[in-house]
Amino acid sequence: MQTFWLVRHAHRLDFTEPEWFESAIYPYDPPLSLQGVEQAEALAVKFSSVPIDSIFTSPFLRTIQTVDPLVRLLQLPIRLEWGLCEWLCQDWTTELPKTTPMADLLGCYPNIDGDYQSLVMPCYPETIAALNIRLNTIAHKLIQSKKDRILAIAHKGSVLGIASALTGNDDWRTYDLPCGGIIKLVSDGEIWSGIIEG
Repeated sequence: MQTFWLVRHAHRLDFTEPEWFESAIYPYDPPLSLQGVEQAEALAVKFSSVPIDSIFTSPFLRTIQTVDPLVRLLQLPIRLEWGLCEWLCQDWTTELPKTTPMADLLGCYPNIDGDYQSLVMPCYPETIAALNIRLNTIAHKLIQSKKDRILAIAHKGSVLGIASALTGNDDWRTYDLPCGGIIKLVSDGEIWSGIIEG
Protein backbone atom coordinates (compact mmCIF):
# COMPACT_ATOMS: atom_id res chain seq x y z
CA MET A 1 0.00 0.00 0.00
CA GLN A 2 1.28 3.47 -0.94
CA THR A 3 0.30 6.65 0.89
CA PHE A 4 0.62 10.14 -0.57
CA TRP A 5 0.03 13.04 1.80
CA LEU A 6 -0.77 16.36 0.10
CA VAL A 7 -0.68 19.58 2.12
CA ARG A 8 -1.49 23.11 1.08
CA HIS A 9 1.10 25.56 2.41
CA ALA A 10 0.28 27.40 5.63
CA HIS A 11 -1.10 30.96 5.76
CA ARG A 12 1.06 33.43 3.84
CA LEU A 13 2.11 36.90 4.96
CA ASP A 14 0.58 38.85 2.07
CA PHE A 15 -2.88 37.49 2.95
CA THR A 16 -2.84 39.69 6.06
CA GLU A 17 -0.31 42.33 4.95
CA PRO A 18 -0.98 42.99 1.24
CA GLU A 19 1.31 46.05 1.33
CA TRP A 20 4.27 43.67 1.81
CA PHE A 21 4.11 42.98 -1.93
CA GLU A 22 5.03 46.58 -2.85
CA SER A 23 8.48 46.56 -1.23
CA ALA A 24 9.38 42.86 -1.40
CA ILE A 25 12.52 41.70 -3.21
CA TYR A 26 10.63 38.60 -4.38
CA PRO A 27 7.01 39.75 -4.34
CA TYR A 28 5.61 36.44 -5.59
CA ASP A 29 7.51 34.46 -2.95
CA PRO A 30 5.99 35.57 0.37
CA PRO A 31 6.92 33.99 3.69
CA LEU A 32 4.40 32.69 6.18
CA SER A 33 2.39 34.96 8.43
CA LEU A 34 2.43 34.46 12.21
CA GLN A 35 -0.70 32.35 11.77
CA GLY A 36 1.14 30.34 9.14
CA VAL A 37 4.10 29.74 11.44
CA GLU A 38 1.70 28.35 14.04
CA GLN A 39 0.10 26.13 11.39
CA ALA A 40 3.55 24.84 10.38
CA GLU A 41 4.35 23.96 13.98
CA ALA A 42 1.00 22.18 14.33
CA LEU A 43 1.75 20.25 11.13
CA ALA A 44 5.04 19.07 12.64
CA VAL A 45 3.21 17.80 15.70
CA LYS A 46 0.60 16.02 13.57
CA PHE A 47 3.16 14.27 11.37
CA SER A 48 5.83 13.66 14.02
CA SER A 49 4.70 10.06 14.48
CA VAL A 50 3.60 9.42 10.88
CA PRO A 51 6.05 7.25 8.88
CA ILE A 52 7.34 9.29 5.90
CA ASP A 53 9.93 8.20 3.35
CA SER A 54 10.24 11.31 1.16
CA ILE A 55 9.30 14.97 1.38
CA PHE A 56 8.81 17.19 -1.67
CA THR A 57 7.83 20.85 -1.78
CA SER A 58 7.22 23.50 -4.34
CA PRO A 59 10.29 25.80 -4.54
CA PHE A 60 8.32 28.71 -3.07
CA LEU A 61 9.33 29.96 0.38
CA ARG A 62 5.90 29.44 1.94
CA THR A 63 5.94 25.72 1.19
CA ILE A 64 9.48 25.30 2.53
CA GLN A 65 8.62 27.19 5.72
CA THR A 66 5.48 25.08 6.13
CA VAL A 67 7.44 21.83 6.29
CA ASP A 68 10.62 23.13 7.96
CA PRO A 69 9.62 22.38 11.58
CA LEU A 70 8.76 18.82 10.59
CA VAL A 71 11.97 18.12 8.65
CA ARG A 72 14.06 19.49 11.49
CA LEU A 73 12.30 17.04 13.77
CA LEU A 74 12.50 14.03 11.45
CA GLN A 75 15.88 14.92 9.90
CA LEU A 76 14.63 14.21 6.39
CA PRO A 77 15.73 16.14 3.29
CA ILE A 78 13.42 18.54 1.48
CA ARG A 79 13.38 18.08 -2.29
CA LEU A 80 12.34 21.24 -4.14
CA GLU A 81 10.15 20.16 -7.04
CA TRP A 82 9.06 22.70 -9.65
CA GLY A 83 6.37 20.27 -10.81
CA LEU A 84 4.48 21.13 -7.58
CA CYS A 85 4.58 24.91 -8.06
CA GLU A 86 1.71 27.35 -8.21
CA TRP A 87 -0.28 27.74 -11.43
CA LEU A 88 1.88 30.02 -13.61
CA CYS A 89 -1.02 32.08 -14.87
CA GLN A 90 -0.21 35.29 -16.74
CA ASP A 91 -3.24 36.94 -15.11
CA TRP A 92 -1.46 36.57 -11.75
CA THR A 93 2.14 37.37 -12.67
CA THR A 94 3.83 39.14 -15.57
CA GLU A 95 6.68 36.60 -15.75
CA LEU A 96 7.93 33.38 -14.22
CA PRO A 97 7.92 34.27 -10.50
CA LYS A 98 11.36 34.78 -9.02
CA THR A 99 11.89 32.69 -5.89
CA THR A 100 14.42 33.02 -3.10
CA PRO A 101 17.85 31.92 -4.43
CA MET A 102 19.06 28.45 -3.45
CA ALA A 103 22.14 29.83 -1.63
CA ASP A 104 19.90 31.94 0.62
CA LEU A 105 17.52 29.03 1.20
CA LEU A 106 20.33 26.64 2.17
CA GLY A 107 21.61 29.15 4.71
CA CYS A 108 18.26 29.15 6.50
CA TYR A 109 16.95 25.67 5.71
CA PRO A 110 19.87 23.22 5.80
CA ASN A 111 17.61 20.20 5.24
CA ILE A 112 17.07 21.21 1.61
CA ASP A 113 18.65 18.72 -0.77
CA GLY A 114 20.79 21.03 -2.90
CA ASP A 115 21.57 18.25 -5.36
CA TYR A 116 17.98 17.33 -6.19
CA GLN A 117 16.87 18.06 -9.76
CA SER A 118 13.18 18.68 -10.48
CA LEU A 119 11.40 15.89 -12.29
CA VAL A 120 9.13 18.35 -14.11
CA MET A 121 9.81 21.95 -15.15
CA PRO A 122 6.78 24.10 -15.96
CA CYS A 123 6.70 26.71 -18.71
CA TYR A 124 5.43 30.28 -18.33
CA PRO A 125 2.74 31.27 -19.12
CA GLU A 126 0.70 28.21 -18.30
CA THR A 127 -2.84 27.47 -19.43
CA ILE A 128 -5.23 25.40 -17.33
CA ALA A 129 -4.71 22.53 -19.76
CA ALA A 130 -0.92 22.78 -19.38
CA LEU A 131 -1.27 22.94 -15.60
CA ASN A 132 -3.38 19.79 -15.55
CA ILE A 133 -0.85 17.96 -17.73
CA ARG A 134 2.00 19.09 -15.44
CA LEU A 135 0.19 17.95 -12.29
CA ASN A 136 -0.74 14.62 -13.81
CA THR A 137 2.88 14.13 -14.87
CA ILE A 138 4.44 15.01 -11.52
CA ALA A 139 1.86 12.97 -9.61
CA HIS A 140 2.74 9.85 -11.55
CA LYS A 141 6.48 10.49 -11.44
CA LEU A 142 6.40 10.83 -7.66
CA ILE A 143 4.39 7.67 -7.08
CA GLN A 144 6.68 5.78 -9.44
CA SER A 145 9.59 6.63 -7.14
CA LYS A 146 8.74 3.44 -5.27
CA LYS A 147 8.53 5.30 -1.98
CA ASP A 148 5.64 3.99 0.10
CA ARG A 149 4.98 7.14 2.11
CA ILE A 150 5.32 10.50 0.38
CA LEU A 151 4.58 13.96 1.76
CA ALA A 152 4.22 16.90 -0.65
CA ILE A 153 3.69 20.53 0.35
CA ALA A 154 2.30 22.59 -2.50
CA HIS A 155 -0.39 25.12 -3.42
CA LYS A 156 -4.16 24.84 -3.45
CA GLY A 157 -4.50 24.22 -7.18
CA SER A 158 -1.55 21.85 -7.26
CA VAL A 159 -2.75 19.78 -4.31
CA LEU A 160 -6.28 19.49 -5.69
CA GLY A 161 -5.03 18.82 -9.22
CA ILE A 162 -2.84 15.95 -8.03
CA ALA A 163 -5.68 14.48 -5.98
CA SER A 164 -7.88 14.64 -9.06
CA ALA A 165 -5.20 13.17 -11.33
CA LEU A 166 -4.56 10.15 -9.11
CA THR A 167 -8.13 9.36 -8.06
CA GLY A 168 -9.72 10.20 -11.41
CA ASN A 169 -12.27 12.35 -9.57
CA ASP A 170 -12.60 15.91 -10.90
CA ASP A 171 -14.68 16.93 -7.87
CA TRP A 172 -11.41 17.46 -6.01
CA ARG A 173 -10.70 20.52 -8.16
CA THR A 174 -13.72 22.37 -6.73
CA TYR A 175 -12.87 21.80 -3.05
CA ASP A 176 -11.98 24.95 -1.10
CA LEU A 177 -8.90 23.58 0.65
CA PRO A 178 -7.79 25.99 3.38
CA CYS A 179 -4.19 26.97 4.10
CA GLY A 180 -2.63 24.06 5.95
CA GLY A 181 -5.32 21.72 4.62
CA ILE A 182 -4.37 18.06 4.28
CA ILE A 183 -5.47 15.36 1.84
CA LYS A 184 -4.47 11.74 2.36
CA LEU A 185 -4.36 9.56 -0.76
CA VAL A 186 -4.00 5.80 -0.46
CA SER A 187 -3.46 3.20 -3.17
CA ASP A 188 -4.20 -0.50 -2.99
CA GLY A 189 -1.80 -1.01 -5.87
CA GLU A 190 -4.33 -0.16 -8.56
CA ILE A 191 -6.86 2.41 -7.35
CA TRP A 192 -6.21 5.63 -5.47
CA SER A 193 -8.75 6.93 -2.96
CA GLY A 194 -8.59 10.12 -0.95
CA ILE A 195 -9.89 11.66 2.25
CA ILE A 196 -9.58 15.14 3.73
CA GLU A 197 -7.54 15.05 6.92
CA GLY A 198 -7.77 18.67 7.92
